[in-house]
Amino acid sequence: MDRRNFRENNKWMRILEHGLFVLFSFFILLNIFKINSKPVAVDYVYTSLFLATILPVVYLNLYWLLPKMRQPIPLIKYVVLLFCLVGIFMFLNIELFNHWSTWLFPGYFFISYYTWWEIALFFFAFVAITTLLKLSKSRFEVNELERKLLESEKQGIQSELKALKAQINPHFFFNTLNSIYSLSLAKDDKLPGTILQLSDLMRYFLYVSKEDTVLLHKEIAVLKDYIALQKIRSSDRLRIKTNIEGEVTDQRIAPLLLITFLENAFKHGAKGDSKQTYIELEIKVDEHQLGFRLENNKGHIDEVEKEEFRGLGMENVKRRLELMYPNRHKLLVTEKEDSFIVQLELSI
Repeated sequence: MDRRNFRENNKWMRILEHGLFVLFSFFILLNIFKINSKPVAVDYVYTSLFLATILPVVYLNLYWLLPKMRQPIPLIKYVVLLFCLVGIFMFLNIELFNHWSTWLFPGYFFISYYTWWEIALFFFAFVAITTLLKLSKSRFEVNELERKLLESEKQGIQSELKALKAQINPHFFFNTLNSIYSLSLAKDDKLPGTILQLSDLMRYFLYVSKEDTVLLHKEIAVLKDYIALQKIRSSDRLRIKTNIEGEVTDQRIAPLLLITFLENAFKHGAKGDSKQTYIELEIKVDEHQLGFRLENNKGHIDEVEKEEFRGLGMENVKRRLELMYPNRHKLLVTEKEDSFIVQLELSI
């Protein structure tokens, strides 16, 4: 159904709703105003005239006064305007039956059977009921829009997360292939072991990491495999210290979230030409909290990586943290004169 047909259908649906409301109101008032058990012609005319003075108040309230509340106007101003509106049409109601009805319907004799107070009750009852119906419908429409918006946002977030994950794999593999490239140039005997380590990581990337979350112990195992892979090509000057505290059981975490920090540590420090190269990794785990700290020395980045791709991994992981752990993470990256420190606190 195109947009034009949808609008036309909505238009006729609204007309039908208002028609049913007027018809229902008419028969409610008819049963109140009828003189005998069975309504006669005069009852129909009286009800029609009475309803004709109520409906303007109802619709002016719904489509003029209530929309003003969105601006917003003070409640007292709304109440004053509503009382003025009701008062004007109550006056017209009384004048209609006491004076004008004889001129409009010469064959009938009408008088206003109700007092000001009783007429006011009719008017305010209609205003109150229709206002509640309007607000209920508006609230329902707002809830429906919020639900659709949340679904749309969720779909958008899922699409963005998939795109970010798709960036991780090539980014990681490009860096690792750079390592293999360096070993192949030197015809290093470590090359076969490096390829085997890479195949294990590729298996994890291709199959396990497709899930929204993975078991934490698997993610930690990937970090250890990555360290082992990088050790193969690192010099003897590199000092790596790993410390894991706490009980790792069935906690879950977004896949490939921590490895980017480790990549940067090797890229910026371990591959440098500093006399003392080191990486210190510390992970503290409890039932619902993960503490991650990584420190490495500064060094020169391998020039194999193109300038335009630098920083992609860090921006990627920051964005994933924002999407998957909103208000549930704290990331602090500190650059000192001779070191980088990454500290992450994560609710898992």
